[in-house]
Amino acid sequence: MEFSDGELLVMEELWKGDVLDENGEIQALALSKILMEKYDISKTSCYTFFGRLVEKGAIARRYPKYTIRVLVSREDALLNKQKEAFHKLFKGSLLNICKTFLQNEEVTKEEIEEMKKLIDSFDEEDQEEDKDGNKSS
Repeated sequence: MEFSDGELLVMEELWKGDVLDENGEIQALALSKILMEKYDISKTSCYTFFGRLVEKGAIARRYPKYTIRVLVSREDALLNKQKEAFHKLFKGSLLNICKTFLQNEEVTKEEIEEMKKLIDSFDEEDQEEDKDGNKSS
């Protein structure tokens, strides 16, 4: 789920949680006032962002008082963004990430050893699953 800069400002305010009531909601009018004061965003722009976020499934809107509730956590949005970048930049290949990182960054011998241990630990888990006959493909 991609957020424009303005949509991200809205989501950040909601994710902080301090603007939400005990039900995890806030009226759109109250949120727009906060955004107008903090970021000098027009009321019209605020409601445009709200509408887009509803369409994207990031927030829910409840009438009659246009109450907003967050549907996507910051963690889920970040994970989704990471997956999008992973597929876009590295064609979904973990090997491509590693190659790019190792070719362009200074990596210490200690870090390389830690990476090897991590890979070996996954290999050991796979072997244990094979013994138990529970390996999923």
